[in-house]
Amino acid sequence: MDINEFKRAFFDVACDMQKLLHDLVAPACQRNGLTLQQMHVLVELVSAPGQTSTQLSERAGILRTNFSSVCHKLEERGLVERRRSDRDRRAFELRATDEGRELLARIDADIRRCYGPAFENEPPETFDAILVGFRALNSFAAKLER
Repeated sequence: MDINEFKRAFFDVACDMQKLLHDLVAPACQRNGLTLQQMHVLVELVSAPGQTSTQLSERAGILRTNFSSVCHKLEERGLVERRRSDRDRRAFELRATDEGRELLARIDADIRRCYGPAFENEPPETFDAILVGFRALNSFAAKLER
């Protein structure tokens, strides 16, 4: 496959993935008062607490100019808290609150209710193959960034 064929196929798959997120995950977020970006921030903070705004905006792929608004809304709802860093008193670290973790659990339960049967009827090998593909894509993307 040449680079142009790969680019077109990659773009098609990326668009399909974005549509899947909007069709399958966004409704569960909306029912719980979150946007996809807000959910992404919460998921990142649960998996890696104590990130700075800069680290988190880069990890979540949200522009710094938009990130402060996304984070502020989560803070206002009590889903995220900002604390001074123990390592650098000038810096602030972000953490998901208990309420933020509980909201993610409710969204997970909502998604499980909606799509659980489809997942249960799929063999584990399907999910293994999908994850292998994602890891290969991430590995290849890392080479492009060098």
